Amino acid sequence: MKQSTLSMLVFAIYMALLSIAFVLAPAPFVTFLGFATPDPLWIRIFGVVLGILAFYYAMAIREQAFRFYYWTSLGRLALLPAYVLFVLVGIAPWIALVIGAFESGCAIWTGIALRREGALTPGMPAR
Repeated sequence: MKQSTLSMLVFAIYMALLSIAFVLAPAPFVTFLGFATPDPLWIRIFGVVLGILAFYYAMAIREQAFRFYYWTSLGRLALLPAYVLFVLVGIAPWIALVIGAFESGCAIWTGIALRREGALTPGMPAR
């Protein structure tokens, strides 16, 4: 398995597990992480959206859609700066920095792997 595909698989599993936690046991999960108890409806809706995103990742992995890998690596880089801002303004606990570092770290892993695999060249193939 290519490293870029492995990095996407790790992130897809991470999102799927978060989805399950947010849908089935949102209050215990988020309070364990140090966040305020969420509205039970909205956090479950968020969980469903994460599940759908995990499905998209799984299908991209299945199809080896390297362009999708690339696009997500760019988008996920924005997570850590956003989480840093949330912590600095006092609306998120410090654990958000760890979460953001993991998520953006996965994006960097994907981007580096794509570059090493030669998938980040002009006219990059869809597969």
